[in-house]
Amino acid sequence: MTLRDPIRAEAEVAAVADPGTDVAGLRREIERLTAEIQRLTATVATERRTLDRELAIARRIQLSLMPTIAPVRPGWEIASGYRAARTIGGDFYDVYGLGPEPEAPDAPIGLAIADVTGKGVTAALLMAFSRAVLRAAAYNADGPLDALRRANRVLATDVRAGLFLTALVGRLDPSNGRLSYASAGHEPPLMVHAGSPVAELPAGGTMVGLFADLAGEDRVVDLLPGDVVVWYTDGVTDAREASGVRFGVARLRDVLERCTTVSSTAGLAAEGIVAAIFDAVDAFVAGEPQADDVTLLVIRRSG
Repeated sequence: MTLRDPIRAEAEVAAVADPGTDVAGLRREIERLTAEIQRLTATVATERRTLDRELAIARRIQLSLMPTIAPVRPGWEIASGYRAARTIGGDFYDVYGLGPEPEAPDAPIGLAIADVTGKGVTAALLMAFSRAVLRAAAYNADGPLDALRRANRVLATDVRAGLFLTALVGRLDPSNGRLSYASAGHEPPLMVHAGSPVAELPAGGTMVGLFADLAGEDRVVDLLPGDVVVWYTDGVTDAREASGVRFGVARLRDVLERCTTVSSTAGLAAEGIVAAIFDAVDAFVAGEPQADDVTLLVIRRSG
């Protein structure tokens, strides 16, 4: 039986009940409506295919904004990982050389990770804009907090979409192992020092774009050989299993402890740590849909 048959049957029953009913007219109207529905369905399908193609292009552009290779510095490993909850997302990370000779083996490295509030196209657009603003600010800033404040002045003035972002901006000096960073309301970094438990580094600060003045402070940590620092977005710790339980910071700490022990099968390399975190999150959620973007940035001093 076609979609039209039960409607036609109802019309014919009505005609029996009311001999004055125009059955032929009802049939023509039903056929007209059926044809219109088919036309609209085809139009929606065409527009959906067009939207899917445009989103795929937007995803390629967005991924191209995030570096796949970190600047090479002897004795240092920097690895990253990114998964969008939708085709495009609002998280991003950035790694780049600083100074007059950014590719020099002892040149400082700029680091950033951020999470735009919201999801979808609007968050992705702000992500692209914010990434460019933060990098430009870092090139001209006196330090990470100055970079965040410069970016905040632009974003708080020019962005009127009601969206904000949390961010960590850092500067690594590979010659002495000093990592300076500032937080704008972002998740605190985790650090593993050889032979010590996983420690949560201080963060704090206010989100970028929320107020005209951004509160925060520059912080410094000195990394020794074997030390690891992990920056992440809340998509990692907020990942949930079917019952609604979060992955949480405690499980993330456990993964890092396993990855940084001598007997670890995951390996001590930064890339191995990123892979181990993703594997642990995947095993925990056991196939549940990803609700938020997941982004990681791992810095390890290897020598």
